[in-house]
Amino acid sequence: MTKTKSAYFPKITAFTLFSLAVLTVLIGCGRGNAYILVPQQWDNTEFIVEIRPGAPRVGMNEFVVIATGLDRVPAYAYVISIQIEGGHKWAQMIQDGHSGVYRRAVAVRDPANDILHVKVEHSKSNHKNIRTDYKQLSFPLSVHVGEPTP
Repeated sequence: MTKTKSAYFPKITAFTLFSLAVLTVLIGCGRGNAYILVPQQWDNTEFIVEIRPGAPRVGMNEFVVIATGLDRVPAYAYVISIQIEGGHKWAQMIQDGHSGVYRRAVAVRDPANDILHVKVEHSKSNHKNIRTDYKQLSFPLSVHVGEPTP
């Protein structure tokens, strides 16, 4: 007895759907076309700014700040706000869990000349007092690590 073509159809469909799901996950986990600005350091933490989906352009751009301790542990105990130079308001970034990754979209007017200001707040407490340290980092949008990642 021979099998008909219709007997193979469920196997082919299942394999195709599984392959598409795996491909979707692999594409989604990549950096995409991140445009990475030159990293800066403060208080034993390195701050990297990525612009997505690629090089900055006029209009809304997503900024991702990645804070990592010098020991390569995610630095998540910060409140981070961003502002394009000349802007009126600071925009607090949204933290992705305890991963040290902060996200926010803000408008860019002049990608070649604008500067992104990143305000970092870190509260430290001892037994009696809570002290908050502040640092402002400046990232020119035109100075980046290299070509956007594929």
